[in-house]
Amino acid sequence: MPDSRPQPPHSSSGQTDPAGLLLCGARLTDGRTVDVRLGGGRIEAVGTAGSLATDAVGARVDLAGYLLLPAPVEPHAHGDTALSADGAGPVSYGAPEVQRRATEAALLQLGHGATALRAHVHVSDVQGLDALTAVLQARRSLHGLAELSAVAMPRVLTGAAGADGVAMLRDALKMGAAVVGGCPDADPDPTGYVETVLELAAEQGCPVDLHTDGDDPARLARLAAMAGGLRPGVTLGPCGGCADCPPRSPHASRTNSPRPG
Repeated sequence: MPDSRPQPPHSSSGQTDPAGLLLCGARLTDGRTVDVRLGGGRIEAVGTAGSLATDAVGARVDLAGYLLLPAPVEPHAHGDTALSADGAGPVSYGAPEVQRRATEAALLQLGHGATALRAHVHVSDVQGLDALTAVLQARRSLHGLAELSAVAMPRVLTGAAGADGVAMLRDALKMGAAVVGGCPDADPDPTGYVETVLELAAEQGCPVDLHTDGDDPARLARLAAMAGGLRPGVTLGPCGGCADCPPRSPHASRTNSPRPG
């Protein structure tokens, strides 16, 4: 039986100069067929099929009606534990191994089209900042291929151990973590944890990305209300418990879906 899958688009030029590329016959989500000219890593022009000049481009790719979409984003990856589930023996969290896994995971995502991803990384009295250092090094090695942003995930931010957690979180942001994260439900005082995260995020001017199952509608609504002052830079996820909420419930209508920030 012949292969019935669509064949990949072909190029009429062997050149791959990113400074000049014309995508011909691309289909948009609204059904239009257009040509798209790229240059210097940006979209320079979009026009009806056959309307864009081809003499100034270095390569021409005939998409033959293939659907053209923006690159997807991976909003919830875990940089320090990526690709660790199937390994034989104990998982190594040494910096070289974390960097290797984080880089490989990002390249796998890139292979599926994702050019940006947000990687959550534990920072605590247990892991210290080594894993974050490794993920930030992976980010640098991926420059020009994929955009990786690190989310610092402290363990405890309240009580006697909270001061050390806050200090480590500040250090993580100074090192290059772009987002304040964490899991409030893992802290003895979830409300205090959220308050600390939001206060530090407002002080540093950075986004927030908190882990929650979202299985308690009242708790999730309170969390969303607390974070309201920093919207739209707040993400709550993965919120798998929202699947159990009654359809069209007041809770579902009040709470925004998790999204990359």
